[in-house]
Parts: sequence; C-alpha cells; structure tokens
Amino acid sequence: MLEVIAARRRVAVFIGLFLFTVALLTAQMRSVDRRQVGPIGTAALTLLLPVQAGMARVADAGTRWWRLYTEIGRLRQENVRLRTEVDRLSQDLTAAREQAIAARRLERLLEFRPQPGYLAVAARVTGRDPQRWFSTLLVDRGSRDRVQRNAPVVTAEGVIGRVIEVTPTAARVLLIADSRSALSVLVQQSREAGIVEGRGASMLHLKYLSRTAKVAAGDLIVTSGLGGVFPRGLIVGRILSVSRQSGALQQEAEVEPAASLARLEEVLILVPKP
Repeated sequence: MLEVIAARRRVAVFIGLFLFTVALLTAQMRSVDRRQVGPIGTAALTLLLPVQAGMARVADAGTRWWRLYTEIGRLRQENVRLRTEVDRLSQDLTAAREQAIAARRLERLLEFRPQPGYLAVAARVTGRDPQRWFSTLLVDRGSRDRVQRNAPVVTAEGVIGRVIEVTPTAARVLLIADSRSALSVLVQQSREAGIVEGRGASMLHLKYLSRTAKVAAGDLIVTSGLGGVFPRGLIVGRILSVSRQSGALQQEAEVEPAASLARLEEVLILVPKP
C-alpha cells in the first residue's frame, strides 16, 4: 500500500513539473517583445554568463601567454644572431687593429736608412726562449736571403743584436742584453769610447769610460764601428745614470736600449751589398 502511494506521488510531481515547464514555455512564446529572452533565457544567461566570462578570460590569458612564448623564442633567436654578429665584428675589429699596428711598425722599419755598403732584409720574429727573454730570438730569414753569421740586427729605433746561427730559412739572433754580448760604442756628445755589455735583463752596462770623460744621463750611445760587426753610428741607447767610484780610474753607466727588446715582432738584418 505504501509503495502505491509513493509511486502516485512521484507521478504527481512529474506531472506538476511538466505542466510548470509547459507554462513557462508558453509564456516565453507569447511574449510581446520577441527581443526579450524571457524567464528561462534570463535564468540560463544568469548561469552561463559567469562561465562564459571565465572561459573568455582563460582564452585571453592563453592567447597572451602563447604570444609571449613565441615572442620569447623569436627574441632568443635574434639574441643569438646578434651575439654572433657582435663576435664577428669584434674579430674583424681586432684583425683591423692588428693590421694597423703592423703597418705602423713596418712604416717605422722603412724609415731606417741602411749604412753604406749594406742592404736591410726585413724579418719576422718567430720565437724566443721564455726563460731567457733577453738572450736570443729566432727570425724567419736565413742563408737563402743572404743572411750571414755576425750580421747586425736592428730596428728603426736602434741596435738589437747580431746573428749567431744561420740555416737556409731561419737565423738565431743574440740580443745585446745577453750576458755574452759586448759591443764597442761611443758617447755621441763627448765622443768618449766604451764597451756596452748585456746583463741578461732589460738594461745594459757601459764600461771603460775614462774618469775624466764628460758623460751624463740622457747622452746618446752609438756604435763605434770597431770590431768589424756593427757599422759606425747605429743607435744603441741612452745613459740612465753614471757611477764614479772613489779611487777608480774609470766610470761606468747604466744604459737603456733604444729598441724595445721585450716587444720585438719585426727586425731588419743588415747584409753586405753584392
């Protein structure tokens, strides 16, 4: 009996809801202003508008993120391209600077006027002993270029040494700063004679000046032409200081080489004219 009553109640509720829906639809269809959405449309819009607005915001956000992602990718590619271009331009600039510096060095070498009876053969420094930086260096000219042993080696600034070993394509140069080096020189102003010796460092030592010689810091030192190796009148360096020890018969002086022995890249080898 209870089951029958429950079934009738469900039928009654269903019929009631059906009739209520039909009534709402009828009211919607009979609306005078067709542009109005009616109660059902209003309810539906009320429920759907927040959802639609949320979905629109999500879609807009997704679009913005996608555009940002693609823009970041494009900017990364552009950044890589610009970095590559900057590296290339930096290398070109470095090469251009090196060429300009080399051109200036070569111009200075061309300013050198060889002594009568000599020709100047340009050579590039190809190596030197890092442990004995002021001792010897290698150049890329040899006997094929008429380079001989004891040939003077100079730059536009002054004397740097002499050739001690020769091969057909290369030569070894003993620098004037080496402790095995010694050359006869003159003080240009006073014409006092002396010997310049190397000490294995950047400075040279001038010996055997008479006690009465008038020499001072700043005086120019040139080759004397004695000894048969260096022609007369080549610049060797300038006096930095003079020492006069009490009771000594001679004076001595420290000499700064005219050529920068620590930064040699190109040199001139003096060879006899044919």
